[in-house]
Amino acid sequence: MVDRELDVLVIGAGVGGLAALHLLRAEGLRVRAYDAAGDVGGVWWWHGHPGSHLDTEGPAYQFSFCEELYRDWGWSERYPAGYEVQRWLRFVADRLDLRRDLALRTRVVSAHLDDARGRWTVRTDRGEAIDTRFVVACTGLLPGPAADLATDDFAGTVLRTSDWPEGRHDLAGRRVGVVGPGTAGVQLVPWIARDTAHLTVLSCAPVWVVARSNPVYGWAERDAYRARFTELRTTLPTTTTGDRYEPRHRPADLEPAERRALLEDLRRDGSRRLWLDGLTGLGTDPAVDAEVTAVVRDAMVARLGDPRLVDALVPADHGVATGPVALDDGYLEACARPDVDVVDLRRDPIAAVRPEGVVLASGAVHDLDVLVLAEEPDAGAPALGAIDVRGRDGRALDPSASLLGLAAPGFPNLVTTAAPPAPTSRHAVMTTVREHQAAWIARAVRDLDAAGCATLEAVGTGPATVDGVGDYLARCAAEAAAGYPSFRRR
Repeated sequence: MVDRELDVLVIGAGVGGLAALHLLRAEGLRVRAYDAAGDVGGVWWWHGHPGSHLDTEGPAYQFSFCEELYRDWGWSERYPAGYEVQRWLRFVADRLDLRRDLALRTRVVSAHLDDARGRWTVRTDRGEAIDTRFVVACTGLLPGPAADLATDDFAGTVLRTSDWPEGRHDLAGRRVGVVGPGTAGVQLVPWIARDTAHLTVLSCAPVWVVARSNPVYGWAERDAYRARFTELRTTLPTTTTGDRYEPRHRPADLEPAERRALLEDLRRDGSRRLWLDGLTGLGTDPAVDAEVTAVVRDAMVARLGDPRLVDALVPADHGVATGPVALDDGYLEACARPDVDVVDLRRDPIAAVRPEGVVLASGAVHDLDVLVLAEEPDAGAPALGAIDVRGRDGRALDPSASLLGLAAPGFPNLVTTAAPPAPTSRHAVMTTVREHQAAWIARAVRDLDAAGCATLEAVGTGPATVDGVGDYLARCAAEAAAGYPSFRRR
């Protein structure tokens, strides 16, 4: 017995889920989206900790399928805070009237294919059973794992940056330890250091940081980027990262002093331009990596001053091209505060977590009220793997084996968005990627119906890697334009 019949069931109500719900509904289909979160927002809802920010400039982080939607929203700063991104996604859901087809606080627990009928039975943690023709999984990636610590004996509170809805936790006046810190910790630390009674940064994997320049946007700035809507809509899907920048300076065309001056100017811009708009060859030419890394390292060393902090917080075993690189809002300065301790766990690892706090291998004890485990957004495996998905003959889904990150053999009418080789948020702007994936899915369903077919199934897997967003989206578009030769349509 089923409780509801649909044409398409969307799992997720983040950037990809909202785009898919809107574009598929525009095809006249019965569509409903399900999400375990308390509101729309996807990863932004879960990672609502203080300091959460976009590392993409706001004008590039919007949907381009509706110019009116783009123009009617205005970012308040160059790099919007996480809470503002959540407000934008709520604006999208309300403006497009998506909430009438949203089921929030509802987790999808299984999706099983009925071979005979070519339809899916999806079940939720509320006991609902849904019969649907298509399942579109906009589930993203799991967060990168935090430090593997046994915290059961800790008498205080254990928090994770990946499970921190906005306004959920108050750390004022408390002794807090942050383990990581990774890019999530880089964002969190400066925003809580001013309020905690004492902060201990337990650093196990330093990351490269560049000081963020985040000017406020007024009407003039908003009008300026809104006027570029057509240009951005055309350009973003063609670039390597889905952003408006591309490396355009050939090292051979510049003298060493000119290259250094260029890189310093880009660093002072306080943006991602240092590695997105600078020298060509970053990631493929070790000499370019060394030059860019030297600029970032020198700036970090100058900001820290203290050699002990430099050893703990500046990476020494990899360059900028390996990453990750984070834009920061005073992370290094916060670590130099007198009420902040920095522990280099590579030299003195955590031996145990006791009721009173953290005990290091040296025997040193850091008394804590709160222990925060910093987890990288979108740095883990595809989240779809946490759902019981069964295809033909009851086979389990391997989310890592897919065709263009969109479909897997043996799973007809199951469409995914976060499987390899689809670009991830570490290297790409997710609004660009997810919007165009959703548009591809809507077109594929429309073309399938026009051909008088009922199911769409990948007949193999595609390339393991792609050369950025532009290459990935071009491959997807070519597949559709050629009539879906890598799929079986019946």
